[in-house]
Amino acid sequence: MRRRVLLGMSGGIDSSVAAMLLQDQGYEVVGITFLFGGSEEQNRGIVYDAKQLAFKLGIKHITVDLQKVFRSTIISYFKDEYIAGRTPFPCAYCNPKVKFHYLEIYAEKEKCEFIATGHYVRNKIFNGLKYIFQGVDKDKDQSFFLWGLSQNLVQKLIFPLGDYDKLSVKKIAKERGFKFLSEKKESLGICFIEGNNYRNFLEKEGVKSNPGHFVNSKGEILGKHNGIVNYTIGQRRGLGINLNYPVFVAKFVLDENEIVLAKYIDLYKKKIVIKNFYIPDRQDVEKDKELIVKVRYRLQETPCEINILDDVRAEVVLLKPEAMIAPGQTAVFYDGERLVGGGFIESSE
Repeated sequence: MRRRVLLGMSGGIDSSVAAMLLQDQGYEVVGITFLFGGSEEQNRGIVYDAKQLAFKLGIKHITVDLQKVFRSTIISYFKDEYIAGRTPFPCAYCNPKVKFHYLEIYAEKEKCEFIATGHYVRNKIFNGLKYIFQGVDKDKDQSFFLWGLSQNLVQKLIFPLGDYDKLSVKKIAKERGFKFLSEKKESLGICFIEGNNYRNFLEKEGVKSNPGHFVNSKGEILGKHNGIVNYTIGQRRGLGINLNYPVFVAKFVLDENEIVLAKYIDLYKKKIVIKNFYIPDRQDVEKDKELIVKVRYRLQETPCEINILDDVRAEVVLLKPEAMIAPGQTAVFYDGERLVGGGFIESSE
């Protein structure tokens, strides 16, 4: 009897090639497409593409409308974070709370032993347990988004694309008669924001932010801002401030409705406090153990040490200072290529 796997399908090239590779490996694949948001036209296109692919591969496909759940959970979180002066990271919040949560629910309903997605990450055994490792294609590696998945769930996961780079995935699609998949435009940015303009999205959602003052570190007024939600930590462009040196958004002071501007060199921090962290094995962060932390998806890896403060908060000591660390974003930890956990950034100094 073939092992049964539930595969998250978006109709795009990655999940489609993942379906082909799973079939090659002898799995019985059940495809599932979640609707999280977007227009009716977009949703129809996603479902049509996924169903067509499933039909051609001869696999069962189901569609589940999670738009109400997504709105009450992820969009509410997104708006609340901006209102609180933080920069949200919806993917890191959505994966454990919604996407993989419902994949696990429907895997049980469909009697699937395993769950698969088209993420570019690998699963490998370490100390007798399965962990997520970075993908072979470092430009596409998506482990950064998956730190919140529970250890129990990770044991069920399969990532068929982890040992492939993007060019190889496109080649597989072409060789199997699915050239059109490699020509499809890939979605970038936040999936529920059309055009990736979060300011327009917040305005349509009724999030209002009052104008206030730009100030320097001494509290001296430098100019006027258009509302805190319209700015992000590290922002330089669009400030409307003309000094004889470049300045960047360094800090939000909500009580005073002020935005602190500073020189780039003043953005560097040596410590981060994270909250609501998930580190399944505390031995991974034992005292004086050096790990790698990433506070940005691309082009940044910093050596660090972690001190657990309590059940929800931890201090991250950066062994090399980093700039543009925004509260609300995530700090993700690695031991070599192995993902060992992460948390949401509360503050830095």
